[in-house]
Amino acid sequence: MEFRQLQLFVAVAEELHFGRAAARVGMAQPPFSQQIRKLEAELGVELLTRTSRRVALTSAGSRFLDDARELLARRMEVISTVRRAAQGETGPLRVGFGASSAFGVLPRIVLRFRSRFPEVKLELDDREKLDIGVALSTGDLDLAIVRAPFRHDGITVEQLLRERFVLALPVRHPRARQKAVALASLEGEPFILFPRHSAPGLHDTITSMCLGAGFSPLIRQEASSWPSVVGMVQAGLGITLAPMSAQALRPQGVVFRELSGGSAWAELAVAFRGPHLMPAAAHFRAIAHETITLAQASLPL
Repeated sequence: MEFRQLQLFVAVAEELHFGRAAARVGMAQPPFSQQIRKLEAELGVELLTRTSRRVALTSAGSRFLDDARELLARRMEVISTVRRAAQGETGPLRVGFGASSAFGVLPRIVLRFRSRFPEVKLELDDREKLDIGVALSTGDLDLAIVRAPFRHDGITVEQLLRERFVLALPVRHPRARQKAVALASLEGEPFILFPRHSAPGLHDTITSMCLGAGFSPLIRQEASSWPSVVGMVQAGLGITLAPMSAQALRPQGVVFRELSGGSAWAELAVAFRGPHLMPAAAHFRAIAHETITLAQASLPL
């Protein structure tokens, strides 16, 4: 039994006239009638009664008409689902990110992606012990948002955003009244940073900035999430350096000040096993670039 035969049967069952049904599907009547006979022979039942004046459905034909319509509808549904999956409009998408890459723009990327591709099952993975490079290489992740520099064999890294660092400090800190703070003046201040294993690029960049200003940062606390870092700054346990986009989160009890004397940049990137991406991941990458472009128009990056 072929889907074409089902289509022909539905046509004659609805028209109850072989000539009109054949014309409807663009066939000559003799081969049309032959296909209906072939279908009945394969099923071993009579689907239609035929006389010189009329065509009518048998009881078996009436039941088969419902089933045929259902099968044809299901076929179209399957075809649509497969095509949409091939176009990246459905199916799973696994995106990894480190805590240090979640500043400001990542929620915007996710919201924009969900609004455009609501049927993609987006899975975000921010596990502290996750080795993003390995997960991308093995296919456990489809792509990731990371802080550069990020290097791993076989992984393509595209820059999304390059932004300056700012100083985050408690609102009651003496330097909170300054418009800009010299990096060299932070020697001896207690720093709160992400642990290196969770944000090696960001950790090393901040450390290098401080060393370039003539001192080694006094790291008193480490926290694996931005809310935890902010909470410690709010509590007066220390200060931190953050990418400028972190200001968009506007945490209470914390102020951000320009930083002078630091030449390094914070870089946000998208990483994936290259050079090609599955369609849903390609959509996410494109939306990430688009979101960054729009964010740069509203943030002083």
